[in-house]
Amino acid sequence: MNNQQHTYHASATLTAPVNQELHADGLYHPNLGGITRSGMANHFPMTIMSLAALGGTDEDIQRFKNRWPRNRTLIQQMGLTDEQIVNLDNWPEYLGRPELLIEFKRVFLTGIDSLGADKFINHALNIMADALPMGLFHPVIRLSFARMQGDAGLIADALAYFAIRYQDLYANIDATEVHAEENVIDIDVLSTWTSIAKRIETGEVKLNIRGPSLRVGEHLCSDPYVHELALNQGFTINQTNLPTRMSEICKAAVALYLSEPALTTLHAVTAAQALVDLTLSLTSINAVKKTDDDRDNADHENQVYVKLWKRYWIWLMGLYLEKRVPKLTFTGFEAGRSPLLNWSSLARFAVKLNEVHDIKMVFSCKWLAENLEDHEIYRVAANQIIADH
Repeated sequence: MNNQQHTYHASATLTAPVNQELHADGLYHPNLGGITRSGMANHFPMTIMSLAALGGTDEDIQRFKNRWPRNRTLIQQMGLTDEQIVNLDNWPEYLGRPELLIEFKRVFLTGIDSLGADKFINHALNIMADALPMGLFHPVIRLSFARMQGDAGLIADALAYFAIRYQDLYANIDATEVHAEENVIDIDVLSTWTSIAKRIETGEVKLNIRGPSLRVGEHLCSDPYVHELALNQGFTINQTNLPTRMSEICKAAVALYLSEPALTTLHAVTAAQALVDLTLSLTSINAVKKTDDDRDNADHENQVYVKLWKRYWIWLMGLYLEKRVPKLTFTGFEAGRSPLLNWSSLARFAVKLNEVHDIKMVFSCKWLAENLEDHEIYRVAANQIIADH
């Protein structure tokens, strides 16, 4: 999304060709062909950054570019105009309106300039949290990469994509959240899922889930019963336990992928990684604040991400139910497998892949192992991706 008043900020950690590709990508509509609601066009910039982070050379990136199907449409070709309808005060009223893409971009650039990127991202995510899983989380994944690169235009692009894809998927969640705060029991992810699986086996919990996985997952986000299963069975998410919960939930997403490999379970992992990146980068969840004002600001920031993680957890709960509650574990995957490749070898193989989801999956697993928890399950998943090729 081009903006003549914005000067692109090249990242010093990326090579010139990578910076150039990311800058040029802003000229294209984020949806496939600029028409459908698919997010495939977003895979180009995300894959470019994944390749770079995995140690890919400019030649690797050019090779990937040469193979990319180029199903993208220039925004200028779509006849979108800025009628100055949207501003910093009213933009939440226009969410979900794809024809306002460039207006959202303008407004978000203004907001970033006014508040700074970190504060405005948190402000925008707080407002758009109920659309978190839209497009299999592509908007939030794109936002994570944009924040890593650091250019305000790329961040505004990602937020504008979030805005046009907005749809409230979490109807009636507020009552469940209030009720959940009264629940003093505290159990972990696997205990929660094991308990639910047993209740399904005995017929206490009955499922009637039919349809494509993506649509079912979005539908279950608004199901009050799924809200209860996710938030009112003793699995709490709050400021105090958020670091622990992030680690548990990410491992659960990977375990679900290993049990049921699919695009939905793969995106469960890549989305969780993006959300961890934003949480660790844009909050003080692991820091100690010194002043009351700082503490108040930190509490507000942290609560935004508690809110986001609760919504991610509800979506993941729905996906677990849709996959027929498989029995999961975080250990024992190595038995019967060939020796696992180390991360250097995995990265070296990954940069030669052509499949965008697989490149991104290896990147996400490596990033989680290096930045959240050095758990073997991430290397197991990355090895599985490489072995499939």
